[in-house]
Amino acid sequence: MPQNRIIPSLLLRGGRLVKGEAFRHHRDAGAPPSTARAHNAQGADELVVLDIDANREGRMPDLDVFRAIASEIQIPLTVGGGISDTATARLAMDVGADKITVNSTAIDRPELITELAELFGRQAVVLGIDVLMDDGAGRLFDHRTGMAAGGGDWLAWMLEGVGRGAGEIRLMAVDREGARSGLDLALHARARDAVNVPIILEGGAGTLDHLTEAMAAGADSLALGTMLVFSDNNLVKLKRVLAQAGQPMRP
Repeated sequence: MPQNRIIPSLLLRGGRLVKGEAFRHHRDAGAPPSTARAHNAQGADELVVLDIDANREGRMPDLDVFRAIASEIQIPLTVGGGISDTATARLAMDVGADKITVNSTAIDRPELITELAELFGRQAVVLGIDVLMDDGAGRLFDHRTGMAAGGGDWLAWMLEGVGRGAGEIRLMAVDREGARSGLDLALHARARDAVNVPIILEGGAGTLDHLTEAMAAGADSLALGTMLVFSDNNLVKLKRVLAQAGQPMRP
């Protein structure tokens, strides 16, 4: 039986981890290597690490931190931020990444998805899609500008990305990020009905009930940030509760 996934989502800024709300008001959230080590020990299924300032600052991602994190874990590592070409992606893979996630750099140059898939295989390419639900249907959000990106049609962009070679989608509900108000299950359902690749849902998880409801509704891969950083929850507890609720979880 396929197992559900809980994936800590770590945001990197200035060599430290941070967490915010709706991509704003970031607070310090600890040291990357020790946090990654703790998540690994507690049973994280995978880990996502994003250098959130690399694109805005026009620089490469912090490969030293990626390397330090990779040395602390024995689970798949996805990294992103500032990866605009295959050469940078190769460097990230060389320091320990298993998958590459791209977002705004792929919006700027969609061919990047195909290039990454041809080099590493589509299973190693994760397309990040940020959706802001401010008009009922939602619009593709560009965190660099705070405005709609690529015409704003997130669903069309997701379909194009999968067609170009993305093997997985990381779907972020921007307005719920850090709010602990519940995951956007309607958004997930629309994405799930449109593509046949795995979807990681992120944004809004705040309680154990939010997780059990999401998985019961078919969201089998959840990325968590605030819920693991600014609360007394840990992965051992979360996975135990989900298993008791009948969800297939890796020990």
